[in-house]
Amino acid sequence: MKIFLKRQFIFIIIVYVFGLFENCAYSEPVIAGYYPSWIKTEFPAQNIAVDNLTHVLHAFVKPNTNGSLNYDSDFLYPLLNTRVHSAGKKILVALGGWGGSAGFPSMAANKQSRDNFVSIITAFCINNNYNGIDIDWEHPANAVDRENLVSLVKELRKAFDESGKELLITMAVTAGSWNGQWIDYNSLIEFIDWFGCMTYDFHGSWTDHAGHNSPLYSPPSDHCGSVDAGFKYLNLTRKVPKEKILIGIPFYGKEFNASQLYGPSTGGEKTFRYNEIIPLINNGWTYYWDNISMVPYLINTGQTKLITFDDTLSVRLKCDYAREKGLAGVMIWALGYDVVGNRQLLLDTIGQFSLGICDSPPNVSSYELHQNYPNPFNDNTTISYSILHATHVKLEIIDINGRVVSRLVDSYQTAQHYSIRFNAGNLSSGIYFFRLKTPIYTKTGKMILIK
Repeated sequence: MKIFLKRQFIFIIIVYVFGLFENCAYSEPVIAGYYPSWIKTEFPAQNIAVDNLTHVLHAFVKPNTNGSLNYDSDFLYPLLNTRVHSAGKKILVALGGWGGSAGFPSMAANKQSRDNFVSIITAFCINNNYNGIDIDWEHPANAVDRENLVSLVKELRKAFDESGKELLITMAVTAGSWNGQWIDYNSLIEFIDWFGCMTYDFHGSWTDHAGHNSPLYSPPSDHCGSVDAGFKYLNLTRKVPKEKILIGIPFYGKEFNASQLYGPSTGGEKTFRYNEIIPLINNGWTYYWDNISMVPYLINTGQTKLITFDDTLSVRLKCDYAREKGLAGVMIWALGYDVVGNRQLLLDTIGQFSLGICDSPPNVSSYELHQNYPNPFNDNTTISYSILHATHVKLEIIDINGRVVSRLVDSYQTAQHYSIRFNAGNLSSGIYFFRLKTPIYTKTGKMILIK
C-alpha cells in the first residue's frame, strides 16, 4: 500500500510539473550554430553559451581539387572541441562556405580525388575529435555537379560507417530552385542527417529593391523568398522530410540605399552584425516592425538608408514556426554576432524557446499596461506593466497635444513585470497619457497631474 501511494504521489508530481510547461515544452530540436574560425580572438570558445546549442559547426575547411584540405594554420582549436564535448554536445567541421567552395566541382568529378578527400576528411574528423562534417558547397551549378555530389556523399557515408565512429553528414542548402535544381534530394535523403536551409540573404546587392534579409513570410508583391517559402520548397516540392530540415536564422542584417521597404535600392549593400545594429536604434535610426514578414527593420532619419535584420522577437517567431511545422530545428550564422554586454541575446532566445523553456515567469501570461498609481498625482507616480516575451519596449509620456514630453523606457527588456517611477516636476498640471509600445502590443492610459 505504501509503495502504491508513493508511486501515485510521484505520478501526481510529474503531471503537475508537465502542466506548468505544457504550453511551451516539446522534444529537443537541433540547434546548430556556425562558429567562424576568424572570430575566436574576440569570441573565444569559453564564451559560447553551449547550453543553448546541440551542435557547433566549425567553419571553414576548404576542399582542394585533388582532395586535400586547405585551412588556416590556426584553424584547429582543441579548446573549442573540448568545450563542446564537455557540455555533452557535438561539433562538426564545416566544409566550403561562400568563397571556399571552388574546389568542390573538380574534386567531386574525379574518382581518385574523391577517394583522397574521403580518406583525408575521415581521418581529420577522427584525429581532431569532430563528430562529422557539414557540407557547404555553394553551389552545385549543373547536372554534372548534381551527379557527382551524390557520389561524393555516398562514398563519405560508407567510409564514415566503416570507421566505427558515429560521424554525421549534414548539408547547408539553398532555399529555392535557382541552385536547388542541381541538388538530387531524392538520392541524398538516405545519407544526410539534416539539410540546413539557408533561409537568409533573400535580398541584397543582387536585387534592385530593398527587402528583408530573412522574412518569415513575404507579401504577394515580392517574390524573392522567405523562410516559409524555403521550407515549402524543400518539403513539398523536393519531398525532403520535415524531420530532416533546419531553417536558418541570421545573427546579422543588411543595409540598403533606399528610402522605404521594397523601394528602389542603389549602390552597395553593407552587412552588419546584430550587436552593431542594436546601438543604432533611436540614435539616428527608427525601429519598425513588419506585421506581414514578421521581422523588424530600421530607417535612418534622413530616410536614405534601410537596415533589415532579426531581433529577439522575430527569432522567437521563427523558433515557434519550426516547432509548429515539426522541423528538425534551426541553424545559426553566426555565433558571437549577437553579443551585447555579457549576453548572447539571440542565442538565449533560441535556447529558451527551442528547448521548450518559457522566457516569461509563471505569473506573466500576457502583455499588460496597468493604471498608474496614485492617480491623480502630485509630481510622482508609478507606472506598471508586464512583458510576455523579450522584445524592444517603449514607455512614453504624451501631452494632450500628442507631443512626447518624456521617454521613460526605450530599450530591449526581458519578460517580467516592471514598475517605473515617473517624476513630473517639470510639467504643468493637466491631463497626460502614458503609452506602452512593443512591436506587437500598444496600449495607452490616461493620468492627471495636479500641483
